[in-house]
Amino acid sequence: MQTKFVFLRFAFTTFITSLALCSHAAISVMDDLEKEIVLSEPAMKIISLAPNITEILFHIGAGSQIIGVDEYSNYPEAAKKIIRVNNHSIVNYELILSLKPDVILAWHSGNGVEVINRLRELGLPVFVIETTKIKEIPDLFKRLGKITGNDKQSIQVASEFSEKLGRLQSLYVDKKKVKTFYQIWDDPIMTLNGKHLVSDVIDLCAGVNVFAEAQPLVPRVNIEAIINADPEVILSSGSEERIAGWRKKWGRWPSISAVDKGHLYLIPPDLMQRQSSRILDGATYVCNFLDKSRIEKSIMPQT
Repeated sequence: MQTKFVFLRFAFTTFITSLALCSHAAISVMDDLEKEIVLSEPAMKIISLAPNITEILFHIGAGSQIIGVDEYSNYPEAAKKIIRVNNHSIVNYELILSLKPDVILAWHSGNGVEVINRLRELGLPVFVIETTKIKEIPDLFKRLGKITGNDKQSIQVASEFSEKLGRLQSLYVDKKKVKTFYQIWDDPIMTLNGKHLVSDVIDLCAGVNVFAEAQPLVPRVNIEAIINADPEVILSSGSEERIAGWRKKWGRWPSISAVDKGHLYLIPPDLMQRQSSRILDGATYVCNFLDKSRIEKSIMPQT
């Protein structure tokens, strides 16, 4: 009888312990809109609605768990083989529902509130990303690592990113400031204000975004405003094939310091405008271009 009692007590204790372990197995992560997402287990079926998110997932070892991506997810090469579920204007909600994702990862400013709300109305778990500071990216790696069950690799990736960021910060913390204009569109002329990640990259390289205070996030600016701001460097994103025509257009306004000195540079768009680990590669371009302006100013004869 006593043996039976001991066995029953052991079985009950084991059962309670198992329940406790199960209750602690739930994954709880806060997104960038401070909305908590709770999963019973790591997400094995993931949909990424933006190319920057897709890149990060592959980087932290979760590439094989992606079942759907946006039209522009082209890096790494393996991303091109995944089913497309959306582009900049159309979301295939029917296809998304049929894929039965464990979680959908959305980009707030890229996908928009309407799309995010619609997905939630359909009962789908959505984790929203909106990184505005480079220093926030390592934490994003870790949170996505937790969601996908790739904690170990995400922590390693975050550490490597932080180390590289620290090296850049130490190189440019005391550099002379350079007035910088970043152009994202030609007609109308559009830029990015101080709340965008690109502006943080400019700041990292000891640059000053001349339209940091402009509104909204992606403001339109006229040529008069640019002339008044008088940037020392003008940056844009694009391929080498575009650079000659782009510089020729700016040549109409030689009163702008950047135009007068020839400090007009293009950066590969995927490196600069995607909130992914490759942003530091884009930052290296920016820092080098701003250095060219500094070097020229330092060797110019004083008048």
